[in-house]
Amino acid sequence: MAEKSSLSSKLLLGAGTLVLVQAMHSVLPAGSGAPFTAPHAFATEGEGGEGGEGGEGGEGGDGLSSYALNSTDPNAFAYDASAVIETYVTGVYASYQAALADAQKMQTAIDAFLAAPGDDTLAAARAAWVAARPAYLVTETFRFYDGPIEEVEGFINAWPLNEGFIDATEGAPQGGIIHDASATIDEDTLRNRNQTSDEADVSTGWHAIEFLLWGQDFSATGPGNRPFTDYTAGTSANDRRRAYLALVTKLLIDDLTGLVAAWDPAASGNHAEEFRALPPREAVGRIVNGMAVLAGFETASERLAVALESGDQEDEHSCFSDTTKQDFVHDLQGIENVWRGTYPGVSGTGLEALVRGGDAALADRINGLFADAKARIADLDEPWDQVLAQAPGSPARAEAEAAVSALIALAKALKDTSPVLGVIVQVEGL
Repeated sequence: MAEKSSLSSKLLLGAGTLVLVQAMHSVLPAGSGAPFTAPHAFATEGEGGEGGEGGEGGEGGDGLSSYALNSTDPNAFAYDASAVIETYVTGVYASYQAALADAQKMQTAIDAFLAAPGDDTLAAARAAWVAARPAYLVTETFRFYDGPIEEVEGFINAWPLNEGFIDATEGAPQGGIIHDASATIDEDTLRNRNQTSDEADVSTGWHAIEFLLWGQDFSATGPGNRPFTDYTAGTSANDRRRAYLALVTKLLIDDLTGLVAAWDPAASGNHAEEFRALPPREAVGRIVNGMAVLAGFETASERLAVALESGDQEDEHSCFSDTTKQDFVHDLQGIENVWRGTYPGVSGTGLEALVRGGDAALADRINGLFADAKARIADLDEPWDQVLAQAPGSPARAEAEAAVSALIALAKALKDTSPVLGVIVQVEGL
């Protein structure tokens, strides 16, 4: 498991009121009607439907063996999904290409920093990390089913991160892999130790790089402020830290390169080919699950509500750089990209077209919920750790709780596409 889930059964909704995720189904957008029903369709969440690849379901679900509803009516769910599937495959590939390209720019900035440590080169490396994140964040909607990201996500974006597992922390000046002379700084060490003993013992990925660039965040008003002198060559700890930063950045590049190859629509024998060969509703079901789980479970619950409940900066997604709000913004943008069929350099047919063909009112409702969720997230104060420090009932917390509700409503509406499209959508708590 790559992401934090120990508190995933709880949400803060309203002025300090604690409710269970299992009650999330009660959060409905204004004007929503009764649940849709499909004639002759049968399958409960988690039950099998048509054949196809087995599904893990990702976090936020118990796993699905199929994403398509069975039906006794051979003419049920008759629609042409080929354009949506082709746009999705091409768009996923383009999105991972963009994520890789921006990560490579970050790697160039980090290499320049390590070649000449200083305030200016450290600032440039940090800026490159911040600039590279959005292109990756929009790809998170390609998670939560049996895609290639599930094999490497724990190496790419695992959190929360126990700083003391990597490096010295306040009160433990000799802590972490960097100060453990018995640990070789190589790929085997970093990959084999990643989340092995505890899910917070993260040794690779975006947030490991973030911590190495910013250090612990002790500021009430800004991010961490690790000095560039931590990377001045000549001491054992500094030399190991330099090697660690260079290597963990390379590993991120390697993992993103693998995802690009897996989704290359011009290649054969890869996941793109397998995805195109799925029965159409198996493919569409995977697409919808990625969107709904990211909105309703991963972002609303794990990243927003859990942190609001605990008030702990350690539950903040990008806590060292204080850029957590951009995580919310771009995760939602990634979901909308799939809905619209618009990706980096790609404009085609999105899921909206399929839903509109079966239920125009539902498509209109989802459009409204996207607009509301985007507005609620835009209203969030930043840095996020200052929102977490506010008292229950404060305006900042009320805005955050409204964002949680908006994301849950969007996820619920995406789940309502199930009987329209003939797919199974499984989101924990909905």
